[in-house]
Amino acid sequence: MSEEHDEIALDDITIDDVVSAEGSDDLSDGLDLPDAEPTEEKVEKVEEEPQEDPEEGVEEEEQPEEDQEEEEEVEETEDEESAEPTVVSEILEKLGYDPEGEYDDTPEGLAAMTKDIASQIADERIDNVLENFPLVKQHLEYVLQGGESQNFMEAHDPNMDYEKFNLKEDDAASQKVILSNYFELKGHDKEFINELLEDYEDNGKLYKKADAAKAALGKYQQQQREEMFEQQRQENIEQQKVQKEFWDGVADTIEKSQEFAGINIPQKDKNKFFNYISKPVDQEGRTQRDLDHSGANIDVKLAIDYLMYKGFDINSLVSKKAKTQSTKTLRDKLAGRQESIKSAKKATRRTKSVNVDDLDLTI
Repeated sequence: MSEEHDEIALDDITIDDVVSAEGSDDLSDGLDLPDAEPTEEKVEKVEEEPQEDPEEGVEEEEQPEEDQEEEEEVEETEDEESAEPTVVSEILEKLGYDPEGEYDDTPEGLAAMTKDIASQIADERIDNVLENFPLVKQHLEYVLQGGESQNFMEAHDPNMDYEKFNLKEDDAASQKVILSNYFELKGHDKEFINELLEDYEDNGKLYKKADAAKAALGKYQQQQREEMFEQQRQENIEQQKVQKEFWDGVADTIEKSQEFAGINIPQKDKNKFFNYISKPVDQEGRTQRDLDHSGANIDVKLAIDYLMYKGFDINSLVSKKAKTQSTKTLRDKLAGRQESIKSAKKATRRTKSVNVDDLDLTI
Protein backbone atom coordinates (compact mmCIF):
# COMPACT_ATOMS: atom_id res chain seq x y z
CA MET A 1 0.00 0.00 0.00
CA SER A 2 1.35 3.48 -0.85
CA GLU A 3 1.91 6.31 1.58
CA GLU A 4 -1.09 8.12 0.16
CA HIS A 5 -3.38 5.24 1.13
CA ASP A 6 -1.78 4.99 4.60
CA GLU A 7 -2.79 8.55 5.47
CA ILE A 8 -6.25 9.02 6.97
CA ALA A 9 -8.39 11.45 5.08
CA LEU A 10 -10.84 13.76 6.91
CA ASP A 11 -13.71 12.24 4.92
CA ASP A 12 -12.93 8.74 6.21
CA ILE A 13 -13.74 9.77 9.87
CA THR A 14 -17.40 9.37 10.80
CA ILE A 15 -19.40 10.83 13.66
CA ASP A 16 -19.64 7.39 15.30
CA ASP A 17 -15.87 7.09 15.35
CA VAL A 18 -15.53 10.47 17.10
CA VAL A 19 -18.20 9.67 19.74
CA SER A 20 -16.77 6.25 20.50
CA ALA A 21 -13.24 7.67 20.77
CA GLU A 22 -14.30 10.45 23.17
CA GLY A 23 -16.22 7.98 25.35
CA SER A 24 -13.27 5.70 25.70
CA ASP A 25 -10.87 8.53 26.62
CA ASP A 26 -13.14 10.07 29.24
CA LEU A 27 -14.20 6.88 30.99
CA SER A 28 -11.26 4.47 30.97
CA ASP A 29 -8.36 5.88 28.95
CA GLY A 30 -8.10 2.47 27.21
CA LEU A 31 -8.15 0.43 30.48
CA ASP A 32 -10.74 -2.21 31.42
CA LEU A 33 -12.95 -1.28 34.39
CA PRO A 34 -13.31 -3.89 37.21
CA ASP A 35 -16.59 -5.61 37.90
CA ALA A 36 -19.06 -4.05 40.32
CA GLU A 37 -19.26 -7.02 42.68
CA PRO A 38 -16.01 -6.46 44.59
CA THR A 39 -17.10 -2.91 45.24
CA GLU A 40 -20.24 -4.12 46.98
CA GLU A 41 -18.20 -6.44 49.20
CA LYS A 42 -15.99 -3.56 50.29
CA VAL A 43 -19.01 -1.50 51.14
CA GLU A 44 -20.40 -4.32 53.24
CA LYS A 45 -17.11 -4.69 55.10
CA VAL A 46 -16.98 -0.99 55.81
CA GLU A 47 -20.46 -1.08 57.22
CA GLU A 48 -19.65 -4.01 59.48
CA GLU A 49 -16.53 -2.50 61.04
CA PRO A 50 -18.25 0.06 63.33
CA GLN A 51 -20.57 -2.71 64.68
CA GLU A 52 -17.73 -4.51 66.48
CA ASP A 53 -17.91 -4.36 70.30
CA PRO A 54 -21.08 -2.24 70.52
CA GLU A 55 -21.13 -2.39 74.32
CA GLU A 56 -17.72 -0.71 74.66
CA GLY A 57 -18.77 2.06 72.32
CA VAL A 58 -21.88 2.73 74.34
CA GLU A 59 -19.93 2.88 77.57
CA GLU A 60 -17.40 5.28 76.08
CA GLU A 61 -20.16 7.56 74.86
CA GLU A 62 -22.11 7.52 78.12
CA GLN A 63 -19.18 8.80 80.23
CA PRO A 64 -18.60 12.05 78.24
CA GLU A 65 -22.33 12.81 78.43
CA GLU A 66 -22.22 12.73 82.24
CA ASP A 67 -19.15 15.00 82.30
CA GLN A 68 -20.80 17.34 79.88
CA GLU A 69 -23.90 17.56 82.06
CA GLU A 70 -21.75 18.38 85.10
CA GLU A 71 -19.88 21.09 83.15
CA GLU A 72 -23.16 22.58 81.98
CA GLU A 73 -24.43 22.67 85.57
CA VAL A 74 -21.23 24.41 86.73
CA GLU A 75 -21.46 26.96 83.90
CA GLU A 76 -25.11 27.64 84.70
CA THR A 77 -24.23 28.15 88.37
CA GLU A 78 -21.40 30.56 87.46
CA ASP A 79 -23.68 32.45 85.09
CA GLU A 80 -26.31 32.77 87.80
CA GLU A 81 -23.74 34.04 90.28
CA SER A 82 -22.28 36.55 87.84
CA ALA A 83 -25.74 37.67 86.80
CA GLU A 84 -26.67 38.68 90.34
CA PRO A 85 -26.46 42.50 90.63
CA THR A 86 -24.25 44.03 93.32
CA VAL A 87 -24.59 47.32 95.13
CA VAL A 88 -21.52 48.69 93.33
CA SER A 89 -22.80 47.65 89.90
CA GLU A 90 -26.24 49.16 90.55
CA ILE A 91 -24.70 52.49 91.63
CA LEU A 92 -22.46 52.58 88.57
CA GLU A 93 -25.44 51.81 86.35
CA LYS A 94 -27.46 54.62 87.91
CA LEU A 95 -24.61 57.09 87.54
CA GLY A 96 -23.88 55.98 84.00
CA TYR A 97 -20.14 55.39 84.54
CA ASP A 98 -18.06 52.45 83.41
CA PRO A 99 -14.72 52.63 85.23
CA GLU A 100 -11.73 50.59 84.14
CA GLY A 101 -11.09 48.93 87.50
CA GLU A 102 -13.25 46.46 89.39
CA TYR A 103 -14.56 47.05 92.90
CA ASP A 104 -15.51 44.52 95.55
CA ASP A 105 -19.04 44.59 96.90
CA THR A 106 -17.74 45.63 100.32
CA PRO A 107 -17.57 48.91 102.26
CA GLU A 108 -13.94 49.31 101.18
CA GLY A 109 -14.79 48.65 97.52
CA LEU A 110 -17.72 51.07 97.68
CA ALA A 111 -15.48 53.75 99.20
CA ALA A 112 -12.82 53.27 96.52
CA MET A 113 -15.45 53.41 93.76
CA THR A 114 -16.97 56.59 95.23
CA LYS A 115 -13.58 58.27 95.36
CA ASP A 116 -12.73 57.39 91.75
CA ILE A 117 -16.13 58.41 90.41
CA ALA A 118 -16.04 61.70 92.33
CA SER A 119 -12.62 62.48 90.86
CA GLN A 120 -13.87 61.65 87.37
CA ILE A 121 -16.95 63.85 87.79
CA ALA A 122 -14.80 66.73 89.03
CA ASP A 123 -12.46 66.40 86.06
CA GLU A 124 -15.38 66.40 83.63
CA ARG A 125 -16.87 69.53 85.18
CA ILE A 126 -13.53 71.31 85.11
CA ASP A 127 -13.14 70.39 81.45
CA ASN A 128 -16.62 71.74 80.70
CA VAL A 129 -15.85 75.00 82.48
CA LEU A 130 -12.56 75.41 80.62
CA GLU A 131 -14.22 74.71 77.28
CA ASN A 132 -16.97 77.24 77.94
CA PHE A 133 -14.55 79.89 79.22
CA PRO A 134 -11.42 79.96 77.03
CA LEU A 135 -9.92 82.89 78.93
CA VAL A 136 -10.08 80.92 82.20
CA LYS A 137 -8.40 78.00 80.46
CA GLN A 138 -5.65 80.22 79.12
CA HIS A 139 -5.17 81.79 82.55
CA LEU A 140 -4.82 78.34 84.15
CA GLU A 141 -2.33 77.20 81.52
CA TYR A 142 -0.30 80.38 81.99
CA VAL A 143 -0.10 79.89 85.76
CA LEU A 144 0.72 76.17 85.45
CA GLN A 145 3.62 77.12 83.20
CA GLY A 146 5.05 79.25 86.00
CA GLY A 147 3.58 82.63 85.06
CA GLU A 148 2.30 85.18 87.55
CA SER A 149 -1.47 85.39 87.79
CA GLN A 150 -1.32 89.15 88.36
CA ASN A 151 0.54 89.73 85.11
CA PHE A 152 -2.06 87.77 83.19
CA MET A 153 -4.93 89.65 84.83
CA GLU A 154 -3.36 93.02 84.06
CA ALA A 155 -2.81 92.06 80.42
CA HIS A 156 -6.47 90.98 80.11
CA ASP A 157 -8.02 93.77 82.15
CA PRO A 158 -11.32 94.58 80.41
CA ASN A 159 -10.99 98.23 81.46
CA MET A 160 -7.78 98.44 79.44
CA ASP A 161 -8.98 96.41 76.46
CA TYR A 162 -9.01 98.67 73.40
CA GLU A 163 -11.02 96.20 71.33
CA LYS A 164 -13.87 96.22 73.85
CA PHE A 165 -13.83 99.96 74.40
CA ASN A 166 -16.80 101.73 72.88
CA LEU A 167 -15.48 104.97 71.39
CA LYS A 168 -18.17 107.58 70.88
CA GLU A 169 -17.95 110.31 68.30
CA ASP A 170 -18.72 113.09 70.78
CA ASP A 171 -16.19 111.86 73.38
CA ALA A 172 -13.25 114.09 72.46
CA ALA A 173 -11.41 113.42 75.73
CA SER A 174 -11.24 109.64 75.13
CA GLN A 175 -10.24 110.25 71.54
CA LYS A 176 -7.31 112.40 72.62
CA VAL A 177 -6.19 109.82 75.24
CA ILE A 178 -6.22 107.02 72.67
CA LEU A 179 -4.28 109.10 70.15
CA SER A 180 -1.79 110.13 72.86
CA ASN A 181 -1.19 106.48 73.83
CA TYR A 182 -0.76 105.55 70.21
CA PHE A 183 1.82 108.26 69.44
CA GLU A 184 3.67 107.64 72.72
CA LEU A 185 3.99 104.01 71.68
CA LYS A 186 5.43 105.26 68.42
CA GLY A 187 8.07 107.22 70.35
CA HIS A 188 6.91 110.81 69.89
CA ASP A 189 7.26 113.42 72.62
CA LYS A 190 4.34 115.12 74.33
CA GLU A 191 4.81 118.50 72.67
CA PHE A 192 4.59 117.01 69.20
CA ILE A 193 1.56 114.91 70.23
CA ASN A 194 -0.33 117.92 71.62
CA GLU A 195 0.24 119.94 68.43
CA LEU A 196 -0.92 117.01 66.32
CA LEU A 197 -4.07 116.56 68.39
CA GLU A 198 -4.92 120.25 67.97
CA ASP A 199 -4.55 119.95 64.22
CA TYR A 200 -6.82 116.86 64.14
CA GLU A 201 -9.42 118.64 66.24
CA ASP A 202 -9.35 121.79 64.13
CA ASN A 203 -9.66 119.80 60.90
CA GLY A 204 -12.46 117.56 62.23
CA LYS A 205 -10.33 114.44 61.97
CA LEU A 206 -10.01 113.70 65.67
CA TYR A 207 -12.65 110.92 65.85
CA LYS A 208 -11.55 109.27 62.62
CA LYS A 209 -7.88 109.23 63.64
CA ALA A 210 -8.74 108.07 67.16
CA ASP A 211 -10.85 105.20 65.86
CA ALA A 212 -7.97 104.06 63.62
CA ALA A 213 -5.55 104.37 66.54
CA LYS A 214 -7.90 102.31 68.74
CA ALA A 215 -7.95 99.49 66.20
CA ALA A 216 -4.16 99.58 65.91
CA LEU A 217 -3.75 99.56 69.70
CA GLY A 218 -6.18 96.62 69.98
CA LYS A 219 -4.12 94.53 67.56
CA TYR A 220 -0.92 95.49 69.35
CA GLN A 221 -2.45 94.58 72.70
CA GLN A 222 -3.54 91.15 71.46
CA GLN A 223 -0.09 90.58 70.00
CA GLN A 224 1.49 91.45 73.34
CA ARG A 225 -0.74 88.95 75.11
CA GLU A 226 0.17 86.16 72.70
CA GLU A 227 3.87 86.99 73.02
CA MET A 228 3.61 86.99 76.81
CA PHE A 229 1.94 83.59 76.80
CA GLU A 230 4.44 82.16 74.32
CA GLN A 231 7.38 83.58 76.23
CA GLN A 232 6.15 81.96 79.44
CA ARG A 233 5.67 78.67 77.61
CA GLN A 234 9.22 78.78 76.28
CA GLU A 235 10.57 79.66 79.73
CA ASN A 236 8.71 76.69 81.17
CA ILE A 237 10.16 74.38 78.52
CA GLU A 238 13.64 75.68 79.21
CA GLN A 239 13.14 75.32 82.96
CA GLN A 240 11.98 71.73 82.55
CA LYS A 241 15.01 71.04 80.36
CA VAL A 242 17.37 72.45 82.99
CA GLN A 243 15.59 70.54 85.73
CA LYS A 244 15.83 67.29 83.75
CA GLU A 245 19.55 67.82 83.18
CA PHE A 246 20.01 68.48 86.90
CA TRP A 247 18.21 65.31 88.00
CA ASP A 248 19.97 63.26 85.32
CA GLY A 249 23.24 64.47 86.80
CA VAL A 250 22.09 63.58 90.30
CA ALA A 251 21.07 60.10 89.19
CA ASP A 252 24.41 59.62 87.45
CA THR A 253 26.30 60.77 90.54
CA ILE A 254 24.35 58.40 92.79
CA GLU A 255 24.93 55.49 90.43
CA LYS A 256 28.67 56.04 90.11
CA SER A 257 29.45 57.00 93.71
CA GLN A 258 30.15 54.65 96.59
CA GLU A 259 29.89 57.26 99.33
CA PHE A 260 28.70 60.84 99.88
CA ALA A 261 30.93 63.01 102.07
CA GLY A 262 32.13 59.97 103.99
CA ILE A 263 28.71 58.26 104.20
CA ASN A 264 28.57 54.91 102.42
CA ILE A 265 25.45 54.07 100.40
CA PRO A 266 24.62 50.47 99.44
CA GLN A 267 23.95 49.67 95.81
CA LYS A 268 20.49 48.30 96.62
CA ASP A 269 19.42 51.64 98.17
CA LYS A 270 20.45 53.90 95.28
CA ASN A 271 17.24 53.76 93.25
CA LYS A 272 15.03 54.15 96.31
CA PHE A 273 17.15 57.04 97.54
CA PHE A 274 16.92 58.81 94.17
CA ASN A 275 13.12 58.45 94.16
CA TYR A 276 13.06 59.69 97.76
CA ILE A 277 14.69 62.99 96.83
CA SER A 278 13.28 63.50 93.31
CA LYS A 279 9.84 61.91 92.87
CA PRO A 280 6.82 64.11 93.74
CA VAL A 281 4.37 62.43 96.09
CA ASP A 282 1.63 65.08 96.40
CA GLN A 283 -0.27 67.51 94.21
CA GLU A 284 2.04 70.37 95.17
CA GLY A 285 5.02 68.55 93.66
CA ARG A 286 6.78 67.92 96.98
CA THR A 287 8.99 64.87 97.38
CA GLN A 288 9.09 62.55 100.36
CA ARG A 289 12.37 64.21 101.32
CA ASP A 290 10.61 67.60 101.39
CA LEU A 291 7.82 66.24 103.57
CA ASP A 292 10.21 64.53 105.97
CA HIS A 293 12.38 67.63 106.27
CA SER A 294 9.44 69.94 106.91
CA GLY A 295 8.01 67.55 109.51
CA ALA A 296 11.32 66.81 111.26
CA ASN A 297 12.02 67.87 114.82
CA ILE A 298 13.96 71.04 115.45
CA ASP A 299 17.00 69.15 116.75
CA VAL A 300 17.19 67.14 113.50
CA LYS A 301 17.01 70.31 111.42
CA LEU A 302 19.65 71.98 113.58
CA ALA A 303 21.90 68.93 113.25
CA ILE A 304 21.64 69.08 109.46
CA ASP A 305 22.28 72.83 109.46
CA TYR A 306 25.26 72.42 111.77
CA LEU A 307 26.73 69.80 109.45
CA MET A 308 26.37 72.28 106.61
CA TYR A 309 27.91 75.01 108.78
CA LYS A 310 30.93 72.81 109.50
CA GLY A 311 31.37 71.98 105.83
CA PHE A 312 29.81 68.55 106.30
CA ASP A 313 33.14 67.26 107.65
CA ILE A 314 31.67 64.22 109.35
CA ASN A 315 35.04 62.56 109.96
CA SER A 316 36.31 65.42 112.13
CA LEU A 317 33.03 65.55 114.04
CA VAL A 318 33.06 61.81 114.62
CA SER A 319 36.71 61.78 115.70
CA LYS A 320 36.04 64.73 118.01
CA LYS A 321 33.13 62.90 119.54
CA ALA A 322 35.28 59.76 119.92
CA LYS A 323 37.99 61.76 121.74
CA THR A 324 35.38 63.35 123.98
CA GLN A 325 33.91 59.97 124.73
CA SER A 326 37.36 58.53 125.41
CA THR A 327 38.23 61.44 127.72
CA LYS A 328 34.95 61.06 129.52
CA THR A 329 35.56 57.35 129.96
CA LEU A 330 39.06 57.99 131.34
CA ARG A 331 37.70 60.64 133.71
CA ASP A 332 35.05 58.20 134.92
CA LYS A 333 37.70 55.54 135.50
CA LEU A 334 39.89 57.95 137.47
CA ALA A 335 36.93 59.11 139.50
CA GLY A 336 36.02 55.51 140.25
CA ARG A 337 39.55 54.73 141.32
CA GLN A 338 39.62 57.72 143.62
CA GLU A 339 36.40 56.54 145.21
CA SER A 340 37.96 53.11 145.73
CA ILE A 341 41.01 54.67 147.40
CA LYS A 342 38.84 56.77 149.66
CA SER A 343 36.79 53.76 150.62
CA ALA A 344 39.95 51.79 151.44
CA LYS A 345 41.28 54.60 153.64
CA LYS A 346 38.02 54.79 155.54
CA ALA A 347 38.12 51.06 156.12
CA THR A 348 41.69 51.33 157.46
CA ARG A 349 40.69 54.08 159.82
CA ARG A 350 37.83 52.00 161.12
CA THR A 351 40.22 49.10 161.70
CA LYS A 352 42.71 51.23 163.66
CA SER A 353 40.08 52.82 165.90
CA VAL A 354 40.00 51.69 169.64
CA ASN A 355 37.12 49.60 170.86
CA VAL A 356 36.36 50.33 174.59
CA ASP A 357 34.98 46.87 175.18
CA ASP A 358 38.29 45.29 174.14
CA LEU A 359 40.35 47.18 176.76
CA ASP A 360 41.83 45.09 179.57
CA LEU A 361 40.89 46.88 182.80
CA THR A 362 42.32 44.27 185.22
CA ILE A 363 45.18 45.27 187.64
